Amino acid sequence: MAMTLRLSPELEADLRAAAREDHRSAHQTVLLAVEAFLAERETAAVKADPDTLRALAEAREAVCDGDVVYGTDAVRGLLRGRRVS
Repeated sequence: MAMTLRLSPELEADLRAAAREDHRSAHQTVLLAVEAFLAERETAAVKADPDTLRALAEAREAVCDGDVVYGTDAVRGLLRGRRVS
C-alpha cells in the first residue's frame, strides 16, 4: 500500500537525524517505528487477555518440564508410543 506521510518540519528533521544516526533511510526508520508500534499493540492485547496469559504460562511450564517435542521425527515417535484406544 502506497501512502503519503505529512510531517511537521520539526518532526521531519528529527526523523532524518535519527535515520542518519542509525545508518538507515527515513523510509526504513518509519517502517521500523510502525512495526514497533504494531508489536507493542499486539503485546498489550495479549497482556489484557487472561486466557492467552494462562495458555502462555502453561506452555512455558511445559517447556521447563521438558514436556515438549521438536521436529516431525519426534512427533512421529511420540505418536507411535501412544496406545490406540
